[in-house]
Amino acid sequence: MEEKRVRMAWIMGWAVPQPWFAAQVRSVFPEAVHIFFEPNESALAAFEKQGPFGWVVGYSLGAHLLLAEAARVTRSGARVVLMAPFSAFPAEEGMGGRVKRTQVRYLARWMRRERDAALEDFYAKAGLDVTAEMATGISLETLVEGLMRLEQGRVEAPVPCDWQMFAGDRDDLLDAVVLAQKFASLVVVPGATHHPTALLQAWKESGI
Repeated sequence: MEEKRVRMAWIMGWAVPQPWFAAQVRSVFPEAVHIFFEPNESALAAFEKQGPFGWVVGYSLGAHLLLAEAARVTRSGARVVLMAPFSAFPAEEGMGGRVKRTQVRYLARWMRRERDAALEDFYAKAGLDVTAEMATGISLETLVEGLMRLEQGRVEAPVPCDWQMFAGDRDDLLDAVVLAQKFASLVVVPGATHHPTALLQAWKESGI
């Protein structure tokens, strides 16, 4: 009998185009079944509806959303991995973010006026090989909602000890040194940026 393929749920990062992200994921885990969710307020409900999953993985804003619903996520029975996680994104919170709250607010205003230019600027700062044209499938409502979460969201709940976490030491959006102080299980990946590929590879090499 053919071995059943593991099902993986992915809560993506802010402004991350699904086709691009899916290509990164499938290049590292080609044998699994992958289901992708935009990082919005309905992501967890959609994840639960389409379960069960062997794994649920949150990337950046997606990781933050999983942290915010840690007990609920644990009840799903899926094993959890967080890539580029944070409890609060603004630098003023002192929780690992490098971007000031005023910069997030400015990006939200810019997004409404010149969506493509704002996205291109973000992708450049994040080190993502993505263009605004690739993100046409993401609604302006989803983008603005995500920025509000990045500006205001803060998670205080403890992290379950069996959750795996990865962040890059060259991430221009997040400070891995501070994150490692906040998250005891965090693996700091040498040379990795905010780009997901090196984080995915580090997870795979850790013995998934």
